[in-house]
Amino acid sequence: MAQHYFIGISIATPISEIAEHFRSKYQLAERYKVIPHADDLHITMRYIGELGEATKSLLEPSLQEIAEANTSFTTSVTGLSFFGSPYGPRVVYLSVEAVGALEHLQRQIARRTENILELEKDNRFVPHITIAKKRKTADKIQLSKETITPVQIDIEGFTLFRIHPNVRPSYESVAYFPFKKS
Repeated sequence: MAQHYFIGISIATPISEIAEHFRSKYQLAERYKVIPHADDLHITMRYIGELGEATKSLLEPSLQEIAEANTSFTTSVTGLSFFGSPYGPRVVYLSVEAVGALEHLQRQIARRTENILELEKDNRFVPHITIAKKRKTADKIQLSKETITPVQIDIEGFTLFRIHPNVRPSYESVAYFPFKKS
């Protein structure tokens, strides 16, 4: 089976504690099949899917160019939200402030990967950190979108990850692309 990949920004401490707070409050582990490991918490910049070695070697220098054209920036985790109905959303996530630098970086990564890999164009970027997905019960739940005191996160680069669906943690860092020093 071919390996699947995505490009993301790894986010761990202190975000794992916030994720755990909301998972506990809403009993997400009992209601969702996929609860990402603390080491797997990330902001997805672009899902790639299958990627062969030859194509990966074409992509990596291009990602390095993007990293070298950007400098570190700061954003914040701002609360809890979800995709889908509040009575049983498909995905529950931590909201991330959509600062200009993050949106600009995502557009650069998306366009470059779409061109190199001939991927379908995707303009629906909502910066977030998934904390639960894939419902395992049909029971209705009542989730509320919540705001928290913003928790600052420093973004200093991004990573090409390989997905290992049956292993925890599930995401292996294949290549890290640090931003140029400002």
